[in-house]
Amino acid sequence: MNRSLTQQQKQSFQDQGWLLLKGAVEKKAVLSVKQHVLSELKRLNIWASGRMLSGSLKGIPAFQQITKLNQLVKHTGLQNKLISRELIDSIEELADSRLASRQEPQLLLSLPNQGEWTLKNLNWHLDIQGSTTVLPGVQAFVILDTLLSHGGGTLAVAGSHRMANVQRLYPLLKNGFIQDPDGTALKILEMTGSPGDVYLMDMRLIHTPSINSTKNVRMMATVRFLRLDGSRG
Repeated sequence: MNRSLTQQQKQSFQDQGWLLLKGAVEKKAVLSVKQHVLSELKRLNIWASGRMLSGSLKGIPAFQQITKLNQLVKHTGLQNKLISRELIDSIEELADSRLASRQEPQLLLSLPNQGEWTLKNLNWHLDIQGSTTVLPGVQAFVILDTLLSHGGGTLAVAGSHRMANVQRLYPLLKNGFIQDPDGTALKILEMTGSPGDVYLMDMRLIHTPSINSTKNVRMMATVRFLRLDGSRG
């Protein structure tokens, strides 16, 4: 059954650069991936039953830990399992363009208790080079397990796709300031939610991994859909 987006959803995505689709992925599929991740973390002697099994990852910085986990824990076939034709239709409807994923979805994992949650010294970045007035693509973030605030969910600056010279925000964000140089308060999106929820993000948004200060493993998957041409169909 096709999930048609409302005009309000489309306008919100245009204005803010992101949209949450609750329950967009079947819980059965999400649970299967979650169980695989937990099994792999145990097999690799990293994490099981609520505790660290090895200290090999504990001492390294949080974002290096995320990178290492993504290298170690793999799951083939995520595209077919998590990304339905219906979801792709919704993404293309937002983009008003045909889109294609160039690679398999990637797992985004972080271990619990990484330290005190903060907005300082995060890895704010863009995944595209140069500025563009045309949406280059949409990145989907699938929540695989309950993700609470301060649980390591991706952060993004809402509306930053509409800002000129958005790179000027980097030094401010690095120091934890959430104000534009002109004094306007920045709206920080923290991706939280339930298994099967999907955040769709304009790839022109500044975003970053965040600190997981909870007792739960952060489990997400992400995939980028890039523009093929300027029309739909």
